[in-house]
Parts: sequence; C-alpha cells; structure tokens
Amino acid sequence: MKQYRIGFTGLSTGTHRFSFVIGPAFFDGFQVAAFEEGSVKLELELEKTSTMLVLHFQFEGEVLLACDRCLESYSQPLAFGKRLLVKFGDAHAEQSDEIVLIPATESHVDIAQFVYEFIHLGLPLRHVHPDREDGSPGCRPEALETLRRHQGRQDEGMAKGDSPWAGLRNLRFDS
Repeated sequence: MKQYRIGFTGLSTGTHRFSFVIGPAFFDGFQVAAFEEGSVKLELELEKTSTMLVLHFQFEGEVLLACDRCLESYSQPLAFGKRLLVKFGDAHAEQSDEIVLIPATESHVDIAQFVYEFIHLGLPLRHVHPDREDGSPGCRPEALETLRRHQGRQDEGMAKGDSPWAGLRNLRFDS
C-alpha cells in the first residue's frame, strides 16, 4: 500500500498527475470487498496550493459482481470521477464527504482508504446482469425459470394467508 501514499512536500505548486492500476493485490489489503475481483485504472490529478490539496480521481475499469437475481458472476463496468479536498490543520479529521483535514506537519497523504471507498460507492445499488440486445434479462434462462416457479409458490401462500406478516394485521396500538 506504499504506492498510495503520495508525498506532496517536494511537489511544486500546481497540477501533478499520477496513474494507478488497482487489482486484486489492492483489495486483499482490506477486510471486505463487495465484489469477487476486478481491475480498475485510476488517473489522479493533484492540484497543490499553499493551503490545500485538491485531488481529482477518475476511475475506469470493471469488477466481477454476483448477480442479485441469479447469483452468477458478471462483469460490471465502472467509469466515474470523484473529488477530495485535503486541507491542512492541527489533526486528522473529516469535515464532510469531500473535505478532510491532515496535520500541517504531514508530508504524505494516504489515498488507499479513499480509493477503496470511492470504488464501492461507484458500484450500482442493484447488481444484475445487463439486459441482452433483445431486451431480455441477461441471467441464465434456467435460473430465471426457477425464480418464476418459486415466486408462484410465494404468491399462492400469500393468497392463502400464509404470509409471515399475517399475524401483525391483528395488532392494535392504543395511545
């Protein structure tokens, strides 16, 4: 993770560019990842001023996700940007999602945790295979048929009143 510690004290005021390829070795350094594997290219533009650093992250690549519908893996493309302001202060602190403070005595900024979080925030909320060209779901047809059969059984149970929530209908709250 040393490569994600960027030394800024020797940099001149102005814009500086860095490139990173983020792969399995990076994600192995963290406890949990929302995906199985991936390769993401990061282009980082660092603007140094006398009072702060402005970091512009541009991510592009893909990760392997488990489909929420059929549980099979699929490749999810990623392409997005994020911005982070690093201000100099007395101690480490996060002022907001986009602004962090580091001590004025620091000579490096560690971006590893931010990269990890930004990639996870760049994932879609719902992980499903992309639709095919004809508009049909991208999941295996056998998996979709199994889901339809189980959905039919659940609908039958609801019609009979076998809902796990049926007992709650009789609750009354008097104030």
